[in-house]
Amino acid sequence: MNCGCVAAGDIKCDKCQRLIEQGQRYLFMEGEKGKKQRFCVECCLVKGYAAYVTEKGEKVLTFFPTKADSEKKPS
Repeated sequence: MNCGCVAAGDIKCDKCQRLIEQGQRYLFMEGEKGKKQRFCVECCLVKGYAAYVTEKGEKVLTFFPTKADSEKKPS
């Protein structure tokens, strides 16, 4: 299960250990055997879990990019 979230308190990214402060976006993933992981936006972009897409003329961040979205070149 993947869930795009907004931090309600200070938590750490499980990849880079950077502090994700209250109000910042992050990705929550529940992997195999119930292992729970939290990733900051920067780590999600590097790993391909997130992408910036253009919707209605506006560039937005999505944690659920499709293959077609990830193949588009950023503007």
